[in-house]
Amino acid sequence: MPTPDTSTEAGFWTIYNPSNSPLPNEQVNAIAIDKQDTKWIGTANGLAQLKGNKWTLFTPTNSSLPSADIRALAVANDGSVWIGTDKGVAHYNGTDWRIYTTTNSALTNGNIKCIVHDSRHNTTWIATDDGIVKIREGQQEHIEGPDVILSMAVDHDGALWLGTFNDLAFIGLIKKYTGGKWTSYRLDQLGYLSALPYGLVIDYENHPVVALAGTVVKSVIRFNGTQWNELTIPEKARGFKSLLMENTKVWIGGDALCLIGAKDTAPLRIPGTDSPIQCMALDSKNRKWVGTIYGGLAVYGVQLN
Repeated sequence: MPTPDTSTEAGFWTIYNPSNSPLPNEQVNAIAIDKQDTKWIGTANGLAQLKGNKWTLFTPTNSSLPSADIRALAVANDGSVWIGTDKGVAHYNGTDWRIYTTTNSALTNGNIKCIVHDSRHNTTWIATDDGIVKIREGQQEHIEGPDVILSMAVDHDGALWLGTFNDLAFIGLIKKYTGGKWTSYRLDQLGYLSALPYGLVIDYENHPVVALAGTVVKSVIRFNGTQWNELTIPEKARGFKSLLMENTKVWIGGDALCLIGAKDTAPLRIPGTDSPIQCMALDSKNRKWVGTIYGGLAVYGVQLN
């Protein structure tokens, strides 16, 4: 097993990569953790399940996965996992697989961008290169989606929030979908030119928080129901890509892991790699599971057993 790096005073890092663990690929695109602390890790070459210290790997060769290129993950109330690939979606309950493709479902495009599961309303939302599919109680609905979808979250009331980018106008937008209607917030009109809304989460007060990145943009904004306000970010933070909520705390992942709230907060860098962070998840012990582009999987927090 990997050995924790104890060089940081604030906590421990544990690193998993193909050379020291069964992780199938060093590119980690998605992470989801269920209520029993089972970790699902989506890589560019297969899906890994980490249950305690036991690894199980899934590929199209040994399972019904439509592709080994895993793009998005979400866990449901019952512990089942939704798996987005570049060739459709798989839903796995630990025994049975159900596959959604363009030939047997409401999907009109198999390239999956994001998946979120709304546990309060037992609804799964799937974002693709051609709109969104909503699945609830076996019923599927295709919704015409706006622009390129970069991030997605569902608030406590069941409203869907998207971070999108219009390639033609080079404009980033934040969109809310509820009651069959869209509400749009143009980032250029908020003062963020050519901003990419890569990270989107819902905070403990049911407010969307969005990470913005771009050539001249490095911001995290929060909607209070009336207006968007900037949160204080560490000055040394760079390359914003993903957000993570830990109770009232907001963490941002980019070229390092950073806690939002003060300008002088030092970034927490992953030992042994300079790879950017592209996805994050929180376990029951508040450990941060961090997926990187070419540095494998990192865990920050208390020392792993």
